[in-house]
Amino acid sequence: MCIRDRFCGQCGSRLIVCNAKSSQGTIYPYFVCASRHGGRGNCARQAMLIEQVERLIERFYTKVQIDPEKIETVSAMIHARFDEMRAEGAAELADLASRRTQLGGEQQKLLQAHYAGAIPLDLLKKEQDRITASLETIEHRITAHPGHYADARANLDDSLKLLSNAADIYEHADDANRRLLNQALFKTIYIDEDNDVRVGYRNPYDGLSIPGLHADALSWAAEAKKMGQAEPATKGGPLVASSHLTRLGSLRSTFANLTPRLKTLITRWKRGVYRVSHRAETCP
Repeated sequence: MCIRDRFCGQCGSRLIVCNAKSSQGTIYPYFVCASRHGGRGNCARQAMLIEQVERLIERFYTKVQIDPEKIETVSAMIHARFDEMRAEGAAELADLASRRTQLGGEQQKLLQAHYAGAIPLDLLKKEQDRITASLETIEHRITAHPGHYADARANLDDSLKLLSNAADIYEHADDANRRLLNQALFKTIYIDEDNDVRVGYRNPYDGLSIPGLHADALSWAAEAKKMGQAEPATKGGPLVASSHLTRLGSLRSTFANLTPRLKTLITRWKRGVYRVSHRAETCP
């Protein structure tokens, strides 16, 4: 089977497989709307040959694939945001280290005051507990600090490169790898009555595929060039102010935690699995 888990664009029900036999005995597999097939609701979606739906998905992937220029500018802008986060993090680390030193000094002063008889034992214990709790919080924040975001940055690059080759990968992949690609990129695929295809993207592609993000990246790159930068992502460039980045959530969390399917897809692509066609001559 070429594709699975597709949905009716008219009513949203799952598309299920039915086989029709011609008078000559030839079997033709169709997708039909589950609601219409089961007599539920009033969906009027006609049955679709599975082979025809597969061709629609193939054509749709040419829209999914993003040209290299846009990929480059989106990558540069998001990496610049990582640079900003790193700088913000460095300032936060400095503040935490300063606060830790300050609390350590307070501990010593409390002990000295207690030994001098100026602070009773119960007050000393209360203040020491407060300081110890604050120091534990600071140590936890310092330990958990993301540093250079190396893993997240590498996964960002891989995710974008995959997006710039999506149509080519789909063209060369066999049925199993086509399913993997679909499941890695999309939560849902809807086939409309007029044979248009609509999808619900999975993270991170629900953010990376937004046209507004691409437009923001091009504007950001143009502003970087005005500021005289040869490379947009170098230090001293314009601040990243794209509101569409919010769709990606926490950049560190989003790109440090890719889904297992996406990781598998990226690994196979890097190994060159999709450089030659693995398609059968016909799609059953």
